[in-house]
Amino acid sequence: MRRIVGITLVVCAALAFVACGASEGAAEGETAEASVSEGAIPVDNAFYYTHVDGHRSNTEMVAFVMFEYEQLKTVKYQVGYIACTCRSPDVNYFSVAYVELSKEDGSVAMLSYDEDSTGEYKAGLYGDSFWTYDDVPVKELFDQYMDDVLRGAQQETINAIEPMHGEVDAYTGATVTPNNAVRMLQGLFKYHNARYM
Repeated sequence: MRRIVGITLVVCAALAFVACGASEGAAEGETAEASVSEGAIPVDNAFYYTHVDGHRSNTEMVAFVMFEYEQLKTVKYQVGYIACTCRSPDVNYFSVAYVELSKEDGSVAMLSYDEDSTGEYKAGLYGDSFWTYDDVPVKELFDQYMDDVLRGAQQETINAIEPMHGEVDAYTGATVTPNNAVRMLQGLFKYHNARYM
């Protein structure tokens, strides 16, 4: 009888020990899960960029990599992000940049808010104003800015661009769109370099 009681006590002690360890793990798991909002899906295809508004305020915002495809020499991306917050919230659309970055040096092989590098597919979406209130063709001038400054540029060149406040009016009549294209690229470089360089 003593033997049965002894074995029973050892088994109960072992079960209690295992149960305590399991409840600690469950509590840790519950804590980790509690930090994610109810119904939210944690993602790894997003990165932060510093959004610059027309009042020179900097705000950390999230950009989403909606498409990512590794090729032999480049990686293709579609990145959704907010470029301009100056419009009414009901028309504050995301822009979708189509970007190809080199796997060798991370340079910008392609940047478009319209067609991809083949010219056959519409991979980008310009979610900003096409004209200013005084009829300046913002989109057309922004395309020129991308040609002159961003397309083909090295990461170091783009990373060295400070927020522009009034300096690119000759291009766009406003600075928010090019500012945030630059900031988005700076965030995408970190995302790209961590995966491919």
